[in-house]
Amino acid sequence: MGSWGTGIKQDDLVCDVISLFKERLKDGASIEDATQASIGNFSASLDDTDDAPLVWIALADVQWSYGDLDKEILDRVKSDFENGYGLDRWREASEELLRKRQGVIKRFIEKISVPNAKPKKRPKRISRPPKFTKGDCLAIQLSNGQFGAGLVLAEDHSNIEYGLNLIAVLDYMSKDRPSLRVFKKRRWLKLTHHDWTGRLDISWYQPLGFRKEKDRFEIVGNIKIRSSDPEQSDCYSPWQSLGRGIVLQREWDSGAR
Repeated sequence: MGSWGTGIKQDDLVCDVISLFKERLKDGASIEDATQASIGNFSASLDDTDDAPLVWIALADVQWSYGDLDKEILDRVKSDFENGYGLDRWREASEELLRKRQGVIKRFIEKISVPNAKPKKRPKRISRPPKFTKGDCLAIQLSNGQFGAGLVLAEDHSNIEYGLNLIAVLDYMSKDRPSLRVFKKRRWLKLTHHDWTGRLDISWYQPLGFRKEKDRFEIVGNIKIRSSDPEQSDCYSPWQSLGRGIVLQREWDSGAR
């Protein structure tokens, strides 16, 4: 867990508590049930003098945002602040950061001490399936006006809101759209440009951000995925990066560095 700023939500633990709370709401839980689920899940943090105030701050923030702040939690946040709990990391950092953090919490308490006049609507679970089907052969429009090629190796439906596609980029760049023959050859793109050491250009892609890039992709066919094809990657990439490696690798190989 770590912080990257003095803001209320600039902390991993706070973000994790809020995220879990929202997930429970999406499952249909009440504010009270989501609160109890969060307390139970982060019970170990509540036993830590540095982390416990962050859990209560997170719960206060998310409850208030949905218009149902529990007075006991508000009182706990106030008490922690008045007693200086949860501020050790800021004291150790610098007097300036400590003052900033104290100011942030003070303003936060002032805000949540007044009922939220415009509470958020309860979040709903949104279905976002993978954008492509296993075996889809993609012609990719590149930044230089040519075409690249990407083969959809897998679909992951395990998370209904964030369906994933595993896509491998092929070593292909041409003014012509790739034919199915290109995909059947399985000439995977190996990245050696800059600090890359020969890793295949294979990554997971989720639905978010696809709409902005969708016009760059065209399904030219579908082929059977072989048992010898790659099945996994530890990389997760945005759609705008799909195909970028082809151009970068060609420039590197040509000496245009």
